[in-house]
Amino acid sequence: MSGSGLDLTYIRDSPQFDSLIWIGYAGQSDGLAISNVVFDQYNPGRRLPIAMYSASYVDNVSMFDMQMISSSTNPDRTYKFYTGKAVYKFGSGLSYTAFLYSWNNDSILVRLFRVNVTNTGEISGDDVVLAFVRSRNATMNGEISPIKQLFGFERVSLAVNQSKDVFFPLTVQHLLTIARDGTKWLRPGSYDILIGEQHMHTLKLYGQSIQWASKRHVFSSNENI
Repeated sequence: MSGSGLDLTYIRDSPQFDSLIWIGYAGQSDGLAISNVVFDQYNPGRRLPIAMYSASYVDNVSMFDMQMISSSTNPDRTYKFYTGKAVYKFGSGLSYTAFLYSWNNDSILVRLFRVNVTNTGEISGDDVVLAFVRSRNATMNGEISPIKQLFGFERVSLAVNQSKDVFFPLTVQHLLTIARDGTKWLRPGSYDILIGEQHMHTLKLYGQSIQWASKRHVFSSNENI
């Protein structure tokens, strides 16, 4: 139990422990919540909302450097830019059951991605489905491109063998890169769609790079830009 991330390597790597329950500010009912999980009265379906770093991370970060990307006093921050090995990654989480993701889109439905989730375990449970986009394109002109970016999440409650479709809208804003002068750019190239850790689909944009203004736009697959 802690207010923020801790270096839990010694628990994760110890043969004495099979699992770990981490709780943030749980309030007055934290004891009841923990006991319900430990004694199988509640099947947890949560995702870690932060990345947990090793203790040495704080020695490499200046308190005066608030940048997200690396510098001489900063080794990157958050799941978007940190290239080191986190103790626990953003989005980590376990359940007493298991879930299967399957891509459920045809070639026409591209603005709203559909993913089928199936409970393949032996008890009912919740799953939080995370949708990320990852650019394969080389950056230009000092742009900052995240390793990946969360563009949607959805909680589903499923009985044993039950399936349900979840939907994730993707807009051009999720594909933009930002130059150091603050301008936003949309680049042609390949963009991977990840559901959790699974690579589900690759979206390709063709045409010329454009500087993005404050206007709304949604795209279709293989669109010329």
